[in-house]
Amino acid sequence: MNKIYSLFSIVLLMACTQTTVLEKDNFYCPPKDNYPQTWFHFIGNNVSIEGITADLKAIADAGISGVQFFHGYQGDKKWPEVHEGIAPLSENWDEAVKHIGEECKRLGLEFTIQNCPGWAMAGGPWIKPENAMRMLVNSRTDVSGKSPDIVLEQPQPSDEEWRDYHDVAVLAFPTPAGDTGTPMKVKNISGPKGYEWESVFGEKSGYIENLPFSDVPYVMTMDFVEPSTVRTIELPSINSYSHDMCYEPSIDIKAYVRTADGKEHKIADLAMPQANWQDDDPLTIACPEVKDAVSFRFEFNNYRKNADLNKIRLYSAARKNSWESEVGLTLRAFERSGDDIIQSTDAYIAKDAVIDITGHMTADGLLQWTAPDDRTWTILRIGHVNIGKKNGPAPPEGTGWECDKLSVKGAEAHFPGYVGRLANGALKGGLLDGMLLDSWECNTQTWTQDMEMEFDQRCGYELRQWLPALFGYVMDDPQTTSRFLLDWRGTVGNLITERFYRRMSELGHEKGLKVVYETSAGDVLPADIMEYFKYADIPMCEFWQPFNEKGYVGSLNFKPVKPTASAARMYGKPRVAAESFTSFNLTWNETFEHFKEYADYHFIEGVTHNVFHTYTHNPQVDYLKPGTSFGGGIGSPFLRGQTWWPYMNEFTTYLARCSYMLEEGRPVSAVLWYLGDEISHKPDQECDFPEGYRYDYCNPDVLLNRLCVKDGKIQTPEGISYEMLWIPENKRMLPETITRIHELILAGAKVAAMPPHSIATLMGGDDNIRRFESEVEKLWGKVNNGGLVKIGKGYLLCDTDIEKALKAFDIEPDVKGDVRWIHRQGGNKDWYFVTPQKRSSFNGHVTFAATGSVEQWDPVTGEAQPIKADIKNGCTEIYLDMPVGGSCFIVIDRSATHVDPADSEDSEVMAVDGVWNLTFPEGWGAPSQIETEQLKPWSELPVPVEAKAFSGTVRYTTSFNIDAPAADDMKLDLGVVSSIAEVKVNGKHVRTLWCSPYIAEIGEYVQQGENILEIEVTSTWFNRLVYDASLKEPERKTWVINGPDSDMELIPYGLMGPVFIK
Repeated sequence: MNKIYSLFSIVLLMACTQTTVLEKDNFYCPPKDNYPQTWFHFIGNNVSIEGITADLKAIADAGISGVQFFHGYQGDKKWPEVHEGIAPLSENWDEAVKHIGEECKRLGLEFTIQNCPGWAMAGGPWIKPENAMRMLVNSRTDVSGKSPDIVLEQPQPSDEEWRDYHDVAVLAFPTPAGDTGTPMKVKNISGPKGYEWESVFGEKSGYIENLPFSDVPYVMTMDFVEPSTVRTIELPSINSYSHDMCYEPSIDIKAYVRTADGKEHKIADLAMPQANWQDDDPLTIACPEVKDAVSFRFEFNNYRKNADLNKIRLYSAARKNSWESEVGLTLRAFERSGDDIIQSTDAYIAKDAVIDITGHMTADGLLQWTAPDDRTWTILRIGHVNIGKKNGPAPPEGTGWECDKLSVKGAEAHFPGYVGRLANGALKGGLLDGMLLDSWECNTQTWTQDMEMEFDQRCGYELRQWLPALFGYVMDDPQTTSRFLLDWRGTVGNLITERFYRRMSELGHEKGLKVVYETSAGDVLPADIMEYFKYADIPMCEFWQPFNEKGYVGSLNFKPVKPTASAARMYGKPRVAAESFTSFNLTWNETFEHFKEYADYHFIEGVTHNVFHTYTHNPQVDYLKPGTSFGGGIGSPFLRGQTWWPYMNEFTTYLARCSYMLEEGRPVSAVLWYLGDEISHKPDQECDFPEGYRYDYCNPDVLLNRLCVKDGKIQTPEGISYEMLWIPENKRMLPETITRIHELILAGAKVAAMPPHSIATLMGGDDNIRRFESEVEKLWGKVNNGGLVKIGKGYLLCDTDIEKALKAFDIEPDVKGDVRWIHRQGGNKDWYFVTPQKRSSFNGHVTFAATGSVEQWDPVTGEAQPIKADIKNGCTEIYLDMPVGGSCFIVIDRSATHVDPADSEDSEVMAVDGVWNLTFPEGWGAPSQIETEQLKPWSELPVPVEAKAFSGTVRYTTSFNIDAPAADDMKLDLGVVSSIAEVKVNGKHVRTLWCSPYIAEIGEYVQQGENILEIEVTSTWFNRLVYDASLKEPERKTWVINGPDSDMELIPYGLMGPVFIK
């Protein structure tokens, strides 16, 4: 390991293990490193040096601590009056990127670069086809008897030169029973009227679009052309049902066949599994074998959202249940309904019957081989090709093949082409601080040049005879095939982790770069959802807005946020970054208060640091605002042309205070959730987990290599501890995993798990099976289902019901109350970040399982105040009153005794209800000043139509009288504001209010007698963009590529009050 890598490791370890002392000064004024960063996008040729200078100054002035640079592409969308611009990868472009680095150094900004043009994933024009991502392809030829020489068709797709086709093997085996290679034919197709069911079940092309959701299933019937044996159903890809990226499709299917004797047999009953947005492969379901089937009935129930319905086919051939995901062609949750179905053995391939006849084929595909008997034989010609994926969306000059992710050759061909070239050239001398690997948007990879050697060395048996299983064939039996496919997926996943992510990290560290990885495995890629993060300095997830439900964009399950946080904790990474506030719902009405609730929600899930999506480079200095060429209605526009940009420091400081608190100390969770030895989709992050408890995920690598037991608790090397280990999914397991669990229990761990059904590998053969059976007997042999047994110093509960486990192990809840929370601990302090439930306010009592002196720290103001508390039975109960989107930290100092603060006296409430003077800026069709006694939205004021759509800042001025000296805690309550209010009293700045409640303490600014109150209220751009959308482009005073429509209703902006002093 190189010295730079070791230095990063030491710094991270020190950050995780140092003694924590929360400092109120650091909370009020957080360290710069805790301030958010932003993505910084060039789009196409819309680039200028003067624009870069203006952008980076605006970013630094806004309290943003760094930029993560991308060069993206959204077609030929040009800024007005930008003609040539700067072409990507040109000499001028190198100078522009160098200018970014120099300006970042001057302004104290950290400079990170995406590892390739575009934002997905790792490739460019420097990648040759031989170092591109590869996939297996095959062609099938059936021969009967001792056939003469034949030419085997070259597998497709491979005709294009860039596919770079290479043969892998030619295999022959007796054709399994019923396997014709074609689907069963049907006739007399019928279903609900109004739909072309022939396009779904028959030979007609096309599909049914936008099938309405319903509580009643759609029922289709048809006859088989001739009586047949049914063994397999092939369903459309999960992603094809919905274009809304819904990963929880809410679609159930049932299937029945009727036999010649009139009996009906159910052959399928399942819910579509969770998938991913690049799931383009069919879903194969193994069915109970039914002979002499004459008709088919299919029930399709899409009960939440309209769905498209593509081809559904039935086969007499046997295929491995859900083989597409088990092979790793796509990422899906386990589909277990057909997992254990056993069909006739003659429908399977006997592994020992597979003959390697590769040496009998000439270079031009001529097979000179005679079958050993007169049976029908199936011959598979298997090869690999460039999968054809390119990095993007990138400018044409920066677009090329995605590099090989299963070989170090891929990383070593890729890194020098972009990051390495810049680090050695335009950005040499330390101008570049970090490298990012962003979105995995290149589907999956199933092959590399030396794949057979890698598999053989890792698994201890040869891959070649098992290759038919990678195309869905069942070999020997379904369970044996599953065990092989676990070895296969494990090998692919390990290669991605070790050959790509590890090597990219090493190359980055050699250049002194901090390495940031965003989610891939368990998100799109079928591999260990956590392990690759051990090679990142900063694991990074992403969250979207607005909120949504049930797996759609904006739901918690949309992206693996909690698994990323767990990976950081398991591998000793103190920071969990998040690409923050990205969206497909750009409105131009995004506010700080709007963003705050999304940030808070994901802080609770483990995020500790925000990276804005996104700041788009503005090539102009004198321009029509707000101005952005990002396009596509994607992302949240953090721009110097935003109305609220002058107040960005308020929001970035809030996020920095939260980041400081969430990166100090150690997280506290009761349960460590083991994800199992099989590789599946990301776990359900919204599972029905008992209230008052938190959990983290654990993967095999951590279980085997990073856990110990101390004082009866499971602990990581960094000191994060857990009360118990929970293993809810445990169908197949490795012997070494059972051995390690046993060791942890003997040392004092508490574990809740059922015994596995079978071994999760073919490695080690029969000896390993015997070891597996022995380990199962040693651990579970003396405990019945539901029983609790003491083993050594620890306990095993033979049950997976988490509520029963928590009760059996006497683990009390950490928090009681209808709030969302996260707990950290360090030194003598416990601190809890607390918010209401999503889209809700909270008014009530909350109990915390810690005692000591209690304070409430407000991350909006930076103030820390004592709070009343009832301490008893080792717990602290407090009363909280939080608006929608509210938040606070409850800090409990265990080394100090709590003393309740004195009661505050009730104060007299005085309405501020005189005449208000409103001052508008020039040039936007509004009068310079108007007076009003009634506070109302700008759109309801008696002003011209253009002024009703004003967007920007309006100054409100009025006066009020105070007869006696003001109390120090006198408060100003503005009531309803949209959306930012800067408050001044007697010409002095008091505070900027940007979220509810819009209340400020003004006692020290108020004088006896008359006082002048000024409130500058700032809106978003929405109303003006609506107005301009109705104008011809030359008449508009704003410019964006994607904006609201002209017929949209104006939003009530302004100070609506009522305003009170109390």
